[in-house]
Amino acid sequence: MSFQDTEEKSKSMAQMVWEQFKEHRLALISLFIIGLFIIMALGAPFVTKWTGISPDDQNVFSRYLPLMSKSEVSADDTSNRLAASVNTRLHILGTDELGRDVLIRLVYGARISMGIGLVVALISALVGLLIGSLAGVYGGWIDTVLMRVTDSLLSLPLLPILIVFAAVDLNKLPFFASLVENQSQSIFKLVFILCLFSWMTVARLVRGSILSIKEREFILAARTMGASRAEIIITHMVPNILAPLLVAVTLNVGQSILSEAALSFLGLGIQPPIPSWGNMLFNAQEIITQAPLLAIFPGLLILIVVVCFNFVGDGLQNAVDPKALRR
Repeated sequence: MSFQDTEEKSKSMAQMVWEQFKEHRLALISLFIIGLFIIMALGAPFVTKWTGISPDDQNVFSRYLPLMSKSEVSADDTSNRLAASVNTRLHILGTDELGRDVLIRLVYGARISMGIGLVVALISALVGLLIGSLAGVYGGWIDTVLMRVTDSLLSLPLLPILIVFAAVDLNKLPFFASLVENQSQSIFKLVFILCLFSWMTVARLVRGSILSIKEREFILAARTMGASRAEIIITHMVPNILAPLLVAVTLNVGQSILSEAALSFLGLGIQPPIPSWGNMLFNAQEIITQAPLLAIFPGLLILIVVVCFNFVGDGLQNAVDPKALRR
């Protein structure tokens, strides 16, 4: 046996998956782009501190400025100390209908849109993992009830249901009104709605994966040694279904970002003054002929991020395929 063969066998599963993932060039490039967007979103407060521009700063005398424009700041503007110390501001991507800087709002919008997509995907994965595991392991009437509920929710038209739920006013519900601040209610409500209708595909995927492995030798051996069902699920089944689950989570992020953008575009998602790519599109629809770039920039970012997440999911699907792993 050669040294190269010994080295190949000594590689961990994660190393083999990563090497296989790197062969998908578009997935690797997409992962790099997503990383840049995440760094940009996390660094939004530092961008504000460095430039002295806040996403809520308005200047009605600097509306619809073109790219690379400068606006004057009055000396008595004390809302921002750094802004008051300079006479002009550079707006790389121009300004919107209220004179707000488009670039800084896109940066802060990335925090909301991508944050909601990631949170919804993770929560949906946990819920789908729990329900799919219970249905696949226990079977019987538990499987029947859980899968009929799942099928019922899958059969509903998603967008009209999301619109109906998004139109609910949380201020009329005393419990939720006291639990969440007014400014954060639209974010909390949107995350709750998307999580409520995003776990079904994951649950069916997990159930199918468990049904395919529950009668294998290592599961039967664990049962023979007296392991409980909970131990079998956590110790043996969950690690074996993490690969398809990870792919489902990655693809679900893009779908959640699109759902957030759709609801915000309809005026039922994230409410101003909180910036998101969806409500930036909503604000730009009435002035698209006057300032088309206000709609192009957020729409382009949504397209790029969703496509990148889909490419990453495709790359992970190829990487975790046992037939594709090199022996």
